Amino acid sequence: MRFFSISTPFFVEDFKAFLWSASLLCVGLLSFSCDTKDSVLPYQGQVFIKLYGGNGSEEGRDIIALSDGGFIAVGSTTTLSAGGKDVYVMRADNLGNVIWENRYGKAGDDIGNAVILGNDGSVYICGESLQDNAQLVQNRDVYVLKLALDNGALLNEEFYGDSLRDEYGTSILDIKNGGFLITSTWLNKDSSEFFMVETDVDLVPLAKRSRYVSGIKGVNNYSTRSFQNPGDVSNPSTKPFICFGSVYDVTEKSYFFQLFKYNPLVTQLEAIELLGNPASDDYCTDVFATSDGGYVLAGKTVNGNLEREMVIKVSSSNDQLWQKVYNNEFNKRVKESGIIQTSDGGYMVVSTLELDDPLNNEISLLKLNFRGDEEWRKTFGSNENDTGSKVVQLADGSYVLVGTIGFEINPNSQSKMCLIKVNPNGDLVPMDN
Repeated sequence: MRFFSISTPFFVEDFKAFLWSASLLCVGLLSFSCDTKDSVLPYQGQVFIKLYGGNGSEEGRDIIALSDGGFIAVGSTTTLSAGGKDVYVMRADNLGNVIWENRYGKAGDDIGNAVILGNDGSVYICGESLQDNAQLVQNRDVYVLKLALDNGALLNEEFYGDSLRDEYGTSILDIKNGGFLITSTWLNKDSSEFFMVETDVDLVPLAKRSRYVSGIKGVNNYSTRSFQNPGDVSNPSTKPFICFGSVYDVTEKSYFFQLFKYNPLVTQLEAIELLGNPASDDYCTDVFATSDGGYVLAGKTVNGNLEREMVIKVSSSNDQLWQKVYNNEFNKRVKESGIIQTSDGGYMVVSTLELDDPLNNEISLLKLNFRGDEEWRKTFGSNENDTGSKVVQLADGSYVLVGTIGFEINPNSQSKMCLIKVNPNGDLVPMDN
């Protein structure tokens, strides 16, 4: 296990000159360029765009907002890594200034995919770790860490999984009546399944469940996450957990969004009706529990060479209320989408859009009203590959997204975890806001 702070400065010297150019605010497009130091210095510190990491490459996967106005973000880093990647966790204040940053992991690739603040005030990270099994063959296991909020000290770590298969931890839920539910994808040779791990408050596993959903062949979980239904959760048999994924239906010969109920008392996964369009392949990448007791699912729909964001709203009784598909400029391909419900009852979708010419990715924020109609879209990016992962809304109505900004330092390309803050209209905000 490795645990120590990345001592490299917050804005490392290697990429100080890679900040923002005069085209910074052009039509909602954040344009980074390799200008000279003299030309970019006047624009440093003007807007809330923060880059984090050291001399290697970092990526941002998830973020939570804290009651003090700050943030905790998680992802991966190659800075000072003895293996490939390490889990990278960073706590920042309300201005994005680092309070602490640490890396954690073993000799292989270790990645943090999700972060929560537990009921005990500790920080919990769920991710994946690449390790050698007893046959000296590398495979991935679910990796869960417990950290101290004030300094990031490692309080506990656990690994879960089968030594002959790959498991990718995607979410961790602090169960209100004690313990945790960890959700992951368990990969087999030709398919994948849900892999559920229930633990006590010390992360000791109580049960491990992995199974195909009854009646459906070829379950392919593009991503997984779990929620407890709203209301009294003291009796899990009446308040089962909700998971989501994407499944291939052999009858329709296409992929669909799908919600699942998981009842821990009977260790059973129950499939809810398929969601999506049989004429296309629909991949679910995120779900959010809404204030009305229902859920909103986000992902992409693929029809030939056309890929677009898709959002589906489901009621508390699991009935589909609406389904919307969104066009983007030049019909860029959609790599992933995350979603939250906003304070006005609408939704915010953060996506990664892939461009053909030049070949790179950009970050997109798509604001929807409560009916799922588009209100505005803003895009951000550099001249390299950029990724938008998750977004949170703050008490003042502004938004902070976590993602990855790419850039080139000859002869190598690097990336940095980023935080980007925008106002309720999607405009970049000054650094001191």
